[in-house]
Amino acid sequence: MLYFSRWQRKFTYAGRGLAYVTRRELSFRLELAAVVLGLLLGFLLHFSILAWGLFSLTAAVVLAVEIFNTVLERLLDLVEPRLSVHVALLKDLLAAAVFLVALAAIAIGLMLLRSVATP
Repeated sequence: MLYFSRWQRKFTYAGRGLAYVTRRELSFRLELAAVVLGLLLGFLLHFSILAWGLFSLTAAVVLAVEIFNTVLERLLDLVEPRLSVHVALLKDLLAAAVFLVALAAIAIGLMLLRSVATP
């Protein structure tokens, strides 16, 4: 029973984290909406199991990177409450990382759509 309660706590903590980022981060909500749209398209276009795997992995990476971005930005705000040149650069680098992952996700999504459309 103790083992189950540890797992239950872990799911509770994860749920609280997901609720926080969903409520407070517009970027996360937009990315989540894109994932939902992708799910709908996947069902409508009858994605193969491989396409679903690639879609799932891509969606998880984008959402996780956005969460890491949020964590690091909050940490930087704690370390240096006033925006310094160094903190601004670090936040720009975090934004660049999220941007690159999002671009890769868009490219993968377009390839998935093309693979379904091509017989």
